[in-house]
Amino acid sequence: MNKALFIGRSVIDVLSHVQHFPSPDEKVKALHNDIFSGGSSLNAAVTFAHLEGEAFLYTSLSESGVEYELITNELRSRNVNFTNINVNPSYKIPHSTVISSQDSSSRMIINGFQEESDKTIIYDDLVLDNFDLIQLDQYELGFVMNHKQFFENFKGSIVLDGGSWKNCSPDFLRLVDIPIVSEVFCVDGIDAFAKMCRDLNIVTWAVTRGKNGVVWHDRNSDGVIKASQINAIDTLGAGDIFHGAFCHSYLKTRDFKKSLEVANDMAGRSCSTIGTRSWMNE
Repeated sequence: MNKALFIGRSVIDVLSHVQHFPSPDEKVKALHNDIFSGGSSLNAAVTFAHLEGEAFLYTSLSESGVEYELITNELRSRNVNFTNINVNPSYKIPHSTVISSQDSSSRMIINGFQEESDKTIIYDDLVLDNFDLIQLDQYELGFVMNHKQFFENFKGSIVLDGGSWKNCSPDFLRLVDIPIVSEVFCVDGIDAFAKMCRDLNIVTWAVTRGKNGVVWHDRNSDGVIKASQINAIDTLGAGDIFHGAFCHSYLKTRDFKKSLEVANDMAGRSCSTIGTRSWMNE
């Protein structure tokens, strides 16, 4: 069984699924409400485990509380191995407020005010050889930078989930060999991102563009994968599911384009259900 390590932030998502986004001062009634565990790497790890891969998650959690119980209970039930890398006793797990519109198949997310944990575990010897692949999601910066040399020496593939451009994005790009980023990440356009990858000697990358499909490049090949034709009602977590599915397929096949196609299809199917887990029951 292939093993993948996912490193990133865990949050609590508070979801309201509505027919349409409310206007200023307008009140609308939700079609569906839910509270569940979230975060890019957490959702990707859950997806990877659902596909029968062996998933490991390094993330900052509080020491106890309702949020801790909700997240850890789900990770155990989903067969995700996890390590709490936070050592700050005052750290609180962030809440994200999510409003998802059925009419527009889009969502608004208000991230919690909490900053990342400023105190995480420092290993004298971070053993990564047990893993076949690592995914980073631009969170847990302190932990990643404190163990930079171990990631630089890792023999397997390191995938980047780049949802949006951040001040720390260049630091993460220098550690990975397969960045799969959203169009929003490419603030100066896809051509500029492609040049950035060339400058960093990155020869394999992809840009997800929602309904416009996926632009990809792999050494001397490139192309566009069309978006799945589905009736989208909720896009929450689709990018996370895409990454988890990609990592699973890539470890099985080592075929970049095929793995993108598998991930594209699975992420598309997830958009036809509400939330980030319902698709698993389809």
